[in-house]
Amino acid sequence: MDVIVVFNQVATLFIILFIGFIAKKVGIINKAVNKKLSEFLLMVTAPMLIFTSFFMEYEKEKLLNALYVVGLAIVMFVISIIIAEKIFYTKQPKDKRAVIKSAIVFSNCGFMGFPLVDSIFGQEGVFYASMYVVVFNIVLWTYGVVIFSGRADFKIKKALISPAMIAVYLGIPIFLLQIKMPFPIENAAQMVGSMTTPLAMIIIGSIIADANLKNALSGIQVYTLSIIRLIIMPMIAYFLVMIVDIPKAASDICIVVLAMPVAVNAAVFSEKFETEPLFASKAVTVSTLLSIFTIPIILMLL
Repeated sequence: MDVIVVFNQVATLFIILFIGFIAKKVGIINKAVNKKLSEFLLMVTAPMLIFTSFFMEYEKEKLLNALYVVGLAIVMFVISIIIAEKIFYTKQPKDKRAVIKSAIVFSNCGFMGFPLVDSIFGQEGVFYASMYVVVFNIVLWTYGVVIFSGRADFKIKKALISPAMIAVYLGIPIFLLQIKMPFPIENAAQMVGSMTTPLAMIIIGSIIADANLKNALSGIQVYTLSIIRLIIMPMIAYFLVMIVDIPKAASDICIVVLAMPVAVNAAVFSEKFETEPLFASKAVTVSTLLSIFTIPIILMLL
């Protein structure tokens, strides 16, 4: 992977992030606008990006790679849950522990993962990343709900009918059966899907602008969590795929999405269940800012 290409792509994304930061600071974007933009991304543009990633020529190798991504994702979620439950910050207060577990287990594979994968790996990369999101959604609405609510009221139905999952359901037969979509539909879907990358980075920039940076950047715990999320988790996957023979196309995607910052869902869930929302916002903000430096390092390793 060319270092200059990686740097240019990452730099481009963070310039767009900075545009979102400025737009929020000068009042072009407010909380209400940001919320609706986030909904539009999650409900429309990201699912379209996933859906159009299936518009490619069928190859057995691609299907096998997708299955490898699912398998590696399952293994990494099991490992990350064990780390979250047994190793780090096990004696913290219950509410803070929920945020810590979420930060270790869930990366921002949607808001940042898809844009980065799309810009560097293209359509095929998004196709593989969507397989990771299948596992992510199931774990998020089961284990994720349990650690925040304290109850085993799994949201399997919600996980299985999310727009991203529906895009996968629609895309799989198109890929396997090589169904050719009418040009206007395919073109429109690709145009809307292409909005995901700039829109996601603008939203993240506005979220950071909304934080009290002086307060957000304080506290050693958020930095430790960021190191676990940004460095330790992708490096575990990196060494795992060196031991186990996994195709590079599949392993690279998994490592990249694991190298993303703390998932925005951590802040959303903590707000909903009233479990240290300020600490969750700090974890998201600090890890996102630090990822400016850590993501290129992980990408160059690949």
